[in-house]
Amino acid sequence: MAGALKGVRVLDLSRLLPGPYCTMMMADMGAEVVKVEDPQQGDYLRWIPPYIDGAGAMFLALNRNKKSVTLDLKDNRGREIFFELVKKFDVVVESFRPGVMSKLGVDYATAEKINPRIIYCSLAGYGQNGPYASFAGHDINFIGYSGALDLTGLKKGKPVPPGVQIGDIGGALNALIGIQAALIERAASGRGQSVDVALADAAFCMLPMAVSGIEAGAPPERRGEAHLTGGIPVYNTYETSDGKYICIGAIEPKFFNKFCALIGRPDLIPLHFAEGEKKDFLRMELENIFISKTRAEWLSLLESQDVCVGPVNNLEEALEDPQLVSRGLIVQVPLASGKTMRQVGIPFKLSRSSTEKPSPPPAIGADNEEIFAEAGVTLEEIRTLKEKGIIRK
Repeated sequence: MAGALKGVRVLDLSRLLPGPYCTMMMADMGAEVVKVEDPQQGDYLRWIPPYIDGAGAMFLALNRNKKSVTLDLKDNRGREIFFELVKKFDVVVESFRPGVMSKLGVDYATAEKINPRIIYCSLAGYGQNGPYASFAGHDINFIGYSGALDLTGLKKGKPVPPGVQIGDIGGALNALIGIQAALIERAASGRGQSVDVALADAAFCMLPMAVSGIEAGAPPERRGEAHLTGGIPVYNTYETSDGKYICIGAIEPKFFNKFCALIGRPDLIPLHFAEGEKKDFLRMELENIFISKTRAEWLSLLESQDVCVGPVNNLEEALEDPQLVSRGLIVQVPLASGKTMRQVGIPFKLSRSSTEKPSPPPAIGADNEEIFAEAGVTLEEIRTLKEKGIIRK
């Protein structure tokens, strides 16, 4: 069975994390994704360490199953070639600051005139409008504005950046959703449209439960004090005797009651949602209990017992975790060097549509001749364009 996006063609002008992650998922589902890279340096992640056989590992992790061309969009002939490709493709994805594409003359308004069916997705830190639209930013800034960063950290401690890029990855997923929605709508209307994705929006949209509390008149959640941010003993992490950690999420009484029975402490059941000194007592008791055995010993006793207890895996352990492996979340991707690299797989499964067999991330400009031929560019002109620096030599 073919991939769900077989036949969809994508011109990917994005760089770094959000756009490439979105288009890699599209490529995994069968879309033909062509990276359109600057002739001088291409996607910056190609050159950022750490490296695997001279290639940036982060670039490799985000660009399997894609093709690559190089093209100077500041040049008139470069733009002409780009628009010839726009006529033949379904989707454009870009991640420049608002206004950059307009200055280059390759924005949605121009592309739509050339191909009214084009879907043009723009990912930016703060979106295409609003008072912050022109601001520079990284994920820490996006989650800072959204309120998410203020909720992350220990009680009475300072905000702590999380170990994942919330706005970046959330923005990639939102872009994927928006593009698919536009493709479905185009099937009915026959017309494309622009898709405006802000990474800061993505971070804020992960807070519906926190916002609902404010609207209900509850005290605003404070760092390390809310039920789901470390404020209660039964939804927390605890150190074990071997220096590792266990996490427990026994919010519902049925889970906590069974947990207390399994550890031989039914006397703790009345303290499930205790406050004040009793809550502090429960926390200290759980600390003392968990530190008495190794993580493996606790998992042997509790992991499969329907009490919401599990390990706090480090990344090396996660890459070997049997659940993630069985779900196909760890994929072996071949590299140009002949080696393979473990990468994060696509995070959903379709019952009939297949995912693509992984192919190596492309060398910069590897597909110039094949793709540019569709735009009417001859081999002789390609040589001329290389000499002029419009495409990479």
